[in-house]
Amino acid sequence: MVRTMLSAALAATLLATPVQAQDVGEIVGGIARQYLQQEQDRAAFAQTQSANTLSAYQSYLRQFPSGMYAQQARERVQRLGGAVAPLSNQAGSGVTTGTQAGSGTTTGTQAEVAGAALTADQRVAVQRRLNALGYNTNGLDGNFGPGTRRAISLWQRDRDYTQTGTLTQAQASEILRGQAPAASEGTGGSAAASGPAQDEAGLGLSRQQRAEVQAGLTRRGFDTRGVDGVFGRGTRNAIAAWQRANDLSATGYLTAAQVERLTAR
Repeated sequence: MVRTMLSAALAATLLATPVQAQDVGEIVGGIARQYLQQEQDRAAFAQTQSANTLSAYQSYLRQFPSGMYAQQARERVQRLGGAVAPLSNQAGSGVTTGTQAGSGTTTGTQAEVAGAALTADQRVAVQRRLNALGYNTNGLDGNFGPGTRRAISLWQRDRDYTQTGTLTQAQASEILRGQAPAASEGTGGSAAASGPAQDEAGLGLSRQQRAEVQAGLTRRGFDTRGVDGVFGRGTRNAIAAWQRANDLSATGYLTAAQVERLTAR
């Protein structure tokens, strides 16, 4: 079969260009090299699919940044919660994954080195806070796996940040403190800072309670873009609109009294 494919490719090439202008040896060698590269690419991706892990797809992209299956690999990396470096960064040596711009590679919990250097306890705290805000991390183990990466990416999306699945120091502080760092300047970096997001998180709303809030907003004419128990951008906008309509501070986050009002029949 390989011989047939090479013969067909050779015939097509020779027919496309005058024979006297060709070095047949170079043509054959070039076709053979191209075919072997394609086979290596195909075999590497098949092995990657068999492993089906974030690191496997990232490894494939480092080896074949412009391969036949590169786009599929990038899409899979994103589904698994990883961040895909731009193609221009992957084409050479010293490729980085995540958001790190220097040499070397970063995966898993090391990806935060580029921005937020978090301790194990802080990673658990980030996961706990994300869950409290309605972003399911699929565990509180301090390991930023695919579930946590997805949660971070959704949190970033809802705040109009670039969706990388990797936290910067400022974003980590915002999650841990319940507000943007700029709002807590002068506090000496105290983790005790409070804000609307942290106050809402302190309510410990279950997913069912969040769904009831969304249903209450929808009944009142404030579209949450779904009743799924997850406070995404649509729900935050609906909360803020409802707060403005009721002469309340439009923070997009709820107090206990507001939750009671919205869930009342």
